[in-house]
Amino acid sequence: MIADGDCIALFNSPTRVMKAEKHLRRAGLLCRLIPAPRQVADGCALALRFSASDQPAILKELAVANLSPRRLYVKQQGLLCAQELLSED
Repeated sequence: MIADGDCIALFNSPTRVMKAEKHLRRAGLLCRLIPAPRQVADGCALALRFSASDQPAILKELAVANLSPRRLYVKQQGLLCAQELLSED
C-alpha cells in the first residue's frame, strides 16, 4: 500500500531497481521494492517506495551510485503526483 507522503521511484529496468534497493539498504536507508502502480508503470513492473522525508538522502545516494531513477512520484491526497528530478550539475 502506498500512503500519502510516500515517494515512488521508477527505473528503466527490473535489474536497475533491484540494484538501487540493494545499494540503499547497504547505505542504511529505508526503502521497499514494490510492484509499480499501473497508472505510472511504463516498461518496468517494479518500483521503490520510500518516505518523502528520506527523499533527499535517497536521491543523493542513488546519484552517487549512478542509479538515479527515471521518474519520481509523491502520493498526495490519494493521487500520484510527478516530481521533477533535479540534476546536481
